Amino acid sequence: MAIDILPRRCLRGVTPYSPGKSIASVQRELGLKYVVKLASNENPLGPSPRAMSVYRRAEKQCALYPEGASPQLRQAVARFHKLNADCVVVGNGSDELIRLLCEAFIEPDDDVVVSQYGFIRFRQQAALMGGRVLEIPMVDWTHDLQTMAMAASARTKIIFVANPNNPTGTYNSEEEVRRLLDAAPSSCLVVLDEAYCQFAAQWDDYPKSVPGLLKEYDNLVVLRTFSKVYGLAGLRVGYGLANPEILSWLDRIRMPFNVNLPAQQACTEALRDAAFVRRSVALALSGRENLSVSLRELGFAVQDGATNFLFARSPIPGRELFKALLKRGVIIRPLDEYGLSEHVRISVGNRAENRTLLGALKQVLGVAV
Repeated sequence: MAIDILPRRCLRGVTPYSPGKSIASVQRELGLKYVVKLASNENPLGPSPRAMSVYRRAEKQCALYPEGASPQLRQAVARFHKLNADCVVVGNGSDELIRLLCEAFIEPDDDVVVSQYGFIRFRQQAALMGGRVLEIPMVDWTHDLQTMAMAASARTKIIFVANPNNPTGTYNSEEEVRRLLDAAPSSCLVVLDEAYCQFAAQWDDYPKSVPGLLKEYDNLVVLRTFSKVYGLAGLRVGYGLANPEILSWLDRIRMPFNVNLPAQQACTEALRDAAFVRRSVALALSGRENLSVSLRELGFAVQDGATNFLFARSPIPGRELFKALLKRGVIIRPLDEYGLSEHVRISVGNRAENRTLLGALKQVLGVAV
């Protein structure tokens, strides 16, 4: 039977986000027992043990609703960043916060400035609200912040910048970010999504956005996540840092109890586990360097970056490589949805996972092992 009810006009042009394939789905589809997932930039060390200890204790309270605004976690984040708690909002992953920003501030036909090959969720959520998305070409696989600033006008509501960027892995310096903030209209939010900031912090010119830039610019919003370096992707927790007035609008539309009780408590403890963060960063950076060398030897053009993943042009089409590796129990991320059919994104795993990847690549590419 035909359905006559039509969705909102702007929704008709929005395509669903395509997450990386899970280990369980590949095991079901291909009947494989051992599968290596290097597609979603997860932490190969797993979650913080200290966070998981708290999580297990919190399970006993699961008959109770969590505190709706996550006050304990907000206080912990505020102390960690030397801010007041009213400068912090917690979300069901930073994905939810991207959506809330678009729902709160974008009217139909408002402009939203994004970067070519910038994180795809920015343009998807802006389009969902009927925003006019202005995409600015990259330069050397890096955001052109100067041109993005020039594209902003009185009708621009948000400039989205992932720094470092997913999927290219590149980052913009503090000087470049500061020039963007100085040039952007004061009526326009500048949103820095810093999901991979811990991996980039070793570079001296990486922005000191919190608390530094955040205290200087009232229109700046910084997003962080517990999904990457903290190894808690399955808990789906992110947070935003901004002027309290900006966050007050998000709180009006944020779903109540948006972060579950064990997740709130586990993430509070994860912030205290600095040793785990150091181990995670060290593993990612050393693995990235070694994996980059090996991939280049196999004919990949690997982009220099500052994350726990590699962005590379493949010797064969990315989708073809993805399918061939899948049959061998290795999941990577093709980038067709970005219009990058020749490129792939490969997460840095542990030594065993990286060895499995390289062995499978040699088989696929016909390289003698």
